[in-house]
Amino acid sequence: MDKVEVSELHVRIGQVKIGSPGQVLTAILGSCVGIGFFFPQRQIYGLAHCLLSQSSSQPVASSAAQTGRTREDGQLVGNGRHVDKAIESLLKMMDIQDEERRQLRVVLAGGANMSMPFDTPPSQLVGSVNAKFARQAIRSAGLRLLGDDLGGLNGRRISINCDSGEYDIQQIPRLGGTV
Repeated sequence: MDKVEVSELHVRIGQVKIGSPGQVLTAILGSCVGIGFFFPQRQIYGLAHCLLSQSSSQPVASSAAQTGRTREDGQLVGNGRHVDKAIESLLKMMDIQDEERRQLRVVLAGGANMSMPFDTPPSQLVGSVNAKFARQAIRSAGLRLLGDDLGGLNGRRISINCDSGEYDIQQIPRLGGTV
């Protein structure tokens, strides 16, 4: 039996990428939040790697930043720097209509507190703020949260298999013990 070639698409900080059968979307996350969108009815999947929670209230100057841009290698990449803009980018890049939103499934990963300064309450650290905002933003957008693995002190690796529609979130242990 022939082995099917699978292409891995790594989603870097601030990027949004769309995958289709034959591809696996992946991201390595610390305090960043990964947002995975699943639309198996159309065999399309998306992953955003968000550095921060909320963008400023100013509109984005270029529609290319919201809808995605095509790189030289042909990969469509959207604006994933902030959770709110990443959700917009995923919806636009996947061409999700308002009436289709409830068919989408969403997973969240990351939002770890990679440093624990003594003078900052854990709830105010970037990872905690990102995780809390991501949950609220998904709910506000009228989307269904399939699952999440957020918070704590460990980084994570998220993978979305665009053939099977399955996802995997693995915790990455800290080196050198605990904080």
